[in-house]
Amino acid sequence: MSNLRIAMFLVGILLPALAFSIGPYKVGDQLTVHAGSGLILRASASPTGTKVATLNYGTVVTVLADKQPKMPHRVVFFKGYTVKGYWVKVRAERNQEGYVFDGFLSAYQTPSMLPNGDDPNDPEGTMSLQERYILLHSTKKGAAIDLEKFETTYQHYKQLYANGDAVEVFTGEGGSEYVIRFHKGVTLEEGYLIGKSLWMEMSDTVFTSTYAKGGVVLSSTDGMFEVEVRPKIGITEVFMRHAD
Repeated sequence: MSNLRIAMFLVGILLPALAFSIGPYKVGDQLTVHAGSGLILRASASPTGTKVATLNYGTVVTVLADKQPKMPHRVVFFKGYTVKGYWVKVRAERNQEGYVFDGFLSAYQTPSMLPNGDDPNDPEGTMSLQERYILLHSTKKGAAIDLEKFETTYQHYKQLYANGDAVEVFTGEGGSEYVIRFHKGVTLEEGYLIGKSLWMEMSDTVFTSTYAKGGVVLSSTDGMFEVEVRPKIGITEVFMRHAD
């Protein structure tokens, strides 16, 4: 086997075991901090760089031009799941500039940006939490598509969005499942951070996270809530389940 084929073979084996920073971004893009405890802004692209500030969850930063070579970094989310990414130069609130780890950034807003009261995107209160969340980032693409139902099914439909996202809703006897299929470019860790905050915060119990077969599963200790994040042909899917 040639050296090139050996290298490609090894990449095919190793890639599923690794997680990488967020999808492509460019100078001028605005990204949101998804680190629950905040993200440290440092004066240099290093975990030992002088701390400039702590950027709170939900803070929006702007990507700045940087003449320095990209500096890699990695963070262990939990045992068995390591995110590899880079330091990126950004401008934060009060014009503070510095470097942050891009594994905790996303072009998607945090679920905390959802209205607590009446949602102008859902004045009748008929949408799922997942539909309301995607409407923060895109408009609907046509009407909802009805999907197969069974005797024990209450509702089953799919809503498409202009940015390429889709939300599928299934409710019935025994529980419910809501699926967000993100457009290409949204990474596994983005799905993990969004799904964790959007769904598991509803649980009153603690939860555990495991990484297996290229995907992540978060389960509440009471067995009522679950989030499964998995890649499918370049698309990140987030399954949010609740048992009745």
